Amino acid sequence: MPDPTDPGPTAPDLDASALPEGQRLLLERAAEDLPTRAQTVLAKPSHRALGRVVRDAVLLLLLGDGPHGQSEQGLLEVADQALDALAELQNPSGTFRGGDNLDSPPDSAFTLNDLGWARTAPGAPESLLPALDRLLLAATPALLTGGVHTPNHRWEIASALSRLWEAHGDQATRSRAEQWLAEGVDLQEDGMFSERSANYAAHVSIPALWTMGRVLSRPDLQDAADRATRRQASLTDDRGMVETLASRRQDQFALFDGGALHPWFRAHAARTGDPWTARAALRTSTRADADAVMTLLALAAEQPDALAALPAPAPEAAPSAPEVVELDTSGLVTADHGSSRTVLHGGTDTAALGRITSGSASRPVLARFRGRELGVRELRLSRDFFSLGPLRPGAPQRVESVSEDDGPAGGTGDAPGGGTPLDAAPLRYLLTEEVGAEYFGPLESADRAPSGEYPLEFNGRFAAAMAFSRRPTQRVSLSTALHVELEADELLLRWQFEGPVVPLCLLLALDGGDLDSDPDPAPRRDAQRRSVLEPASGIAGADAGERSARCMLSGAEERIEITASGALGGRAFYDPGEAYAFLGATDEPGGEVLLIPASSSDPLTLHLRRRDLHI
Repeated sequence: MPDPTDPGPTAPDLDASALPEGQRLLLERAAEDLPTRAQTVLAKPSHRALGRVVRDAVLLLLLGDGPHGQSEQGLLEVADQALDALAELQNPSGTFRGGDNLDSPPDSAFTLNDLGWARTAPGAPESLLPALDRLLLAATPALLTGGVHTPNHRWEIASALSRLWEAHGDQATRSRAEQWLAEGVDLQEDGMFSERSANYAAHVSIPALWTMGRVLSRPDLQDAADRATRRQASLTDDRGMVETLASRRQDQFALFDGGALHPWFRAHAARTGDPWTARAALRTSTRADADAVMTLLALAAEQPDALAALPAPAPEAAPSAPEVVELDTSGLVTADHGSSRTVLHGGTDTAALGRITSGSASRPVLARFRGRELGVRELRLSRDFFSLGPLRPGAPQRVESVSEDDGPAGGTGDAPGGGTPLDAAPLRYLLTEEVGAEYFGPLESADRAPSGEYPLEFNGRFAAAMAFSRRPTQRVSLSTALHVELEADELLLRWQFEGPVVPLCLLLALDGGDLDSDPDPAPRRDAQRRSVLEPASGIAGADAGERSARCMLSGAEERIEITASGALGGRAFYDPGEAYAFLGATDEPGGEVLLIPASSSDPLTLHLRRRDLHI
């Protein structure tokens, strides 16, 4: 048990010189800006921002006079002012006011983790300890009894409890942390946390597991943090951006900037010699902002090996040596060929839950495909089928061929780590979905109400006072099989349909370049200024058979050829589904969009090819 009267270990030699020059400049600017930043926060107090001011002031004090120009007295004044403001924000319960959640132990835990770090950091200034202790002790009862909202909250609050135990030695705080930990860390077989979120991995779960592994002497928690860190490294591309299509949180809507993960990539690589996290650390180094740099230094104050020399990084992917990551549990595949990168996505939570909701993976994005400067940011397939929304198939399954007789085969990528280097042979996958809607028959005599009043029920699409669950049904189903073949610079997708013939429309959200056609006609613009690609002879009629259409996305150094074939033509549309349309809303992506209308009467094929432009 820690002794609260023990001044703690001697301060390590915290040396920012191990940082690259760009990060040292960020640190210097952050130090210069800290007094102004503190005044801005004090003018409109936020407990989490105030806690971070305290952490940063103490960190700069530990660094001494070398990397910044702030005086010791000035930094102490900044910390004192922030601590006084935090005392004013502390509720009688011990939690802090502010944020979306009222009287919230987990929200307060974010601030308490920063204050706990400042209280226990080797060499922390003794003059700040009384104010830190008052805040921490006042908050302890709330953390001993308080609950949480989300999976990651458990680890944030348990981490804060661990720091309270480290600071004051109250066994109750350790016991409560271990009670949360007894539920088991929510790490999937594929190395993703259950929320599958890069944002919460970077800011909550990985840091919390690092802290608890050290404070509680639990190497299993450090191992869990390491597995999660390596998985995020495998999803970090050569631009330092992290793939998030599988996320169940807010970051599912856009790629995640890997700068926030840089401290954990770097610390993991330095401690373990892992080449994959070393490469991810290099990829995200210039994306790390001042907060990320100071987070790395705060970690190094407790674990000096975080700033040890990096090992040699893993080599970059190449067309002849692609890297493939297959996450069966999360429904995600990434294939990096160096000159091109492809992402496949399936297995959203929408079908299982029967709705779109916060905390679920719901993005109907089937694929991404990008070259060095251009890309298809999102590929979706919309259909006019009972307003059930775009295609959301199951997880991609590796198969041996793309013939019509193919069945699903198990993927191979649930072991966390770097991407698997493969040969340059094409990769083939199958994604399937079946959706349906019911027609409801009349009630049996025993279920009829003479008053005509029946329970209000939700049938998965809409609600009505019709006692749906008691009625016989006739189901209309639409089955879709998506066969995918991918290799360097190419992505081939072929959809097959079983069920009623329905209108379809491919949606491609484009990044970079200009859209043109060869041969004509050029894509037209609809009333919403979206580009629409149609077959050369115009709109497909009932007897038109298979047709094709082609256009190109051209940039300065490369182009992406877009070719579609099938029963092309018809109405260009995007239907987000009843869940959005009822509210007058949509999840349609912004920016440059290309629509390719078609019908399910025939298989539909889309071929994307990247080509260098040689001038």
